[in-house]
Amino acid sequence: MSNPTPKRPRVSVVIPAFNVERYLGAALASALEQTVEDVEVVVVDDGSTDGTVAVARGHGDARVRVFENERNQGPARSRNVAIEQARGEWIAILDADDWWKQDRLARLLALAEERRADIVCDDLLLVGEGSHEPESTLFTVHAERLGRIDTPFEVSALKMATDDFGILKPLFRREFLTASGVRYNPAFRAGEDFEMLLRCLLASATMVVSHEALYFYRARRDSLIASPVRCLSQILEMTDALIQDMDAKTHGEIVEALESYRRRKRDELGDARFREPLHAGRWGECLSLAVKNPAMLLRYAAVLGERFLPVGVLLAIAV
Repeated sequence: MSNPTPKRPRVSVVIPAFNVERYLGAALASALEQTVEDVEVVVVDDGSTDGTVAVARGHGDARVRVFENERNQGPARSRNVAIEQARGEWIAILDADDWWKQDRLARLLALAEERRADIVCDDLLLVGEGSHEPESTLFTVHAERLGRIDTPFEVSALKMATDDFGILKPLFRREFLTASGVRYNPAFRAGEDFEMLLRCLLASATMVVSHEALYFYRARRDSLIASPVRCLSQILEMTDALIQDMDAKTHGEIVEALESYRRRKRDELGDARFREPLHAGRWGECLSLAVKNPAMLLRYAAVLGERFLPVGVLLAIAV
């Protein structure tokens, strides 16, 4: 008699992992201790040089499956590997240094079924390095731009390009990913989440976002996002590629929104390029940048004035 086909899990939790031995155990525990018990966890180690693989393989739960890239290829490639190995009806993205509230999956799956969504996300609880208590939530921090959010809402491709929900961590309906063929673009190591979600929406996915904050998002000092110049430069490359590939006649409003998004990111990059030497005390570099961009000097005149020269002298140099 042949063995019966194993039952498909309700959710496959996808965790790309690179040098996260300090954090991975908590991420695994939060996935395996969900009130939705029918889960598997697919960890893809991305060429770690610490004990990440040992933590993953030593967890002792048969629901954890571990795969290893031969070399470091970035989170997008690792997520794609995990998606291909995943067996669940839903695929949930969890970063290896983050964790969930215990009922996150139950709440989001209920919302997804109620709204017939292909993608469902939630607000993020923002946690600083070395802490386990959130300082705020993403929607609270951006309340001035996003407005008050107190009910679930749908995100269209235009709203994604306008309001930028790319940092959210989605659950994807497996049927949609299979039918559409959309996957993460391994060419990008920053902004790959935004790009993936936007292309899903362009492929007619229905995306619903909960107003509840159920995902603990850790801001690590050694993460890519902690290197804003490098991160923003890569996000601009991603945005340029999106705009170049998009048909302006068919998606004119979205292209306009992406161009506005690109301008914002360029402004943020200019700001980051000034703050980096400022915080490092490289005053000559600061002054050189200020001469080229007096507006930046005006923004940081008080800080420079306290540490280096009277504000009036600095303004005179820039002008």
